[in-house]
Amino acid sequence: MQQRAKHIRGVLQAVLVCGMIVQILLGLAWLIKNMGGLQSFQESRTLLTGESQGAGIYSGVLYRGLAGLLASHLWILYGMQLAAALAAGYGLIASFLPGKNRLLSLLGTLALVTIPQALQCHLAVLPWSLGTSLLAGETALWLRQYRRYHGRPEKEGSSAGKEQASEAGNVQEIRRLAGMLGIWLLMLLILPVYAWFILPLVTAALWQRRKGKGKRGVLAFSLTVLLLGVCTLGVNCGFRPADWNRQLAADALSRWSWPYFQDNYEVFPTTLHEDIGLVTAREVSAYADGVERVLIPKLEEQYGVEETTALLWELTGICLRENLKKDVKNVIWDLAAYHAAPPILAMQLRGRAYESYSGINYEQMKNRAPVLTRYYVTYGCRWWWMMLTLAAVIGLCGLLTGGKGFGRAETPEASGAVFPQAQKALRGRLRDFMCRYLPVGIGTEMMILCFVFSGSGIMDYKKAVWVTMLWYLPALSQLGSGKRVEKWQQ
Repeated sequence: MQQRAKHIRGVLQAVLVCGMIVQILLGLAWLIKNMGGLQSFQESRTLLTGESQGAGIYSGVLYRGLAGLLASHLWILYGMQLAAALAAGYGLIASFLPGKNRLLSLLGTLALVTIPQALQCHLAVLPWSLGTSLLAGETALWLRQYRRYHGRPEKEGSSAGKEQASEAGNVQEIRRLAGMLGIWLLMLLILPVYAWFILPLVTAALWQRRKGKGKRGVLAFSLTVLLLGVCTLGVNCGFRPADWNRQLAADALSRWSWPYFQDNYEVFPTTLHEDIGLVTAREVSAYADGVERVLIPKLEEQYGVEETTALLWELTGICLRENLKKDVKNVIWDLAAYHAAPPILAMQLRGRAYESYSGINYEQMKNRAPVLTRYYVTYGCRWWWMMLTLAAVIGLCGLLTGGKGFGRAETPEASGAVFPQAQKALRGRLRDFMCRYLPVGIGTEMMILCFVFSGSGIMDYKKAVWVTMLWYLPALSQLGSGKRVEKWQQ
């Protein structure tokens, strides 16, 4: 039974490698075809023209400067984004996969970079590429930092050798913490909203650092986290509560009114019914960003800023009451789409699911290579399912061959006959897994909830490429499950 399971696992691992290579080859072909082109997104156009509104809500000041400086040499910008993606991907794979197999790390890196949704961002004048690369780099540093405190105990040796090793470890730890804080600062300048999603990783790293330092360590930790949170809030939202309230009201109305605003127009109070007008109501219903672009300017012109905020909350309550069931359904679709973009994208391209920005993204992606793009995107969406299925079966085969599946190291407790000891070892592995990846999961869910509740009808897979990348990591880990897995536990 075990021999058969080992044979099946080896065959499936070969299939997994071949599937990754097909995606990589399609991605490289698409990259060559599109390296000198421009995907004409609205935000890209305004960034390249240097308009003040070009940053939109998301682009940071540094990315605006890069886009303006390299407007006539886009291949340099694309090269920078690809280089950052390769470096961050390699660092993440090296931190995640067992052993030091460079060929396997290179394959995993190319697989992450050539995900269709990711590669589209790498060859676009948009901040999502660099933002995702910074997130990957931050995650890699966190995984290394975690091993600093939860790795395998040091072997016996002289006290001088232990002190030197401890001192070297402290220096490396400080460097990693400085690197994580530097990435957070860089994110504020490139894609400020992503700085929120880095905070759980930085917080976890600082929490480990304060161990053994008593009350002073806790105080330093608290003040540092508070300072990071205040800076992130200030850059993203400003420091005026009135501005926060207005933005929340605009997001809430956009979330709960689109695309039913015109249908609800008849039940608005008489005064608002007359002041908004049927033409404006139709335009708000026609465009997902109609609340911010059309409705709010008209209301502010008539009522002023403060009263407009109160009216936005009033309209939100009316729309929520009228469309509750439909809105809940749309929220569920958005949550599903951000959690698993490839299968939902495949449904949308077949005319199923619901309306979003996916159609616009696909139209821009296929401009220079329509046939290649169709095969590339279709393969990427179908491969997502097959990849995860293969990974699950490989992991199951690993369990049948002695507990090596899904990154599990073979231990005497797991392979021995003492059932309570095996249970204890399993609980320890689960606890280690949760502590290691909980900050990553919290940041990921923060990202999804942020974009889901920022408005209805604006689901955009470019904003959550990081989530799609995370699905590849468990599958890639199955290529390294085996004799070197125990090194991953260090």
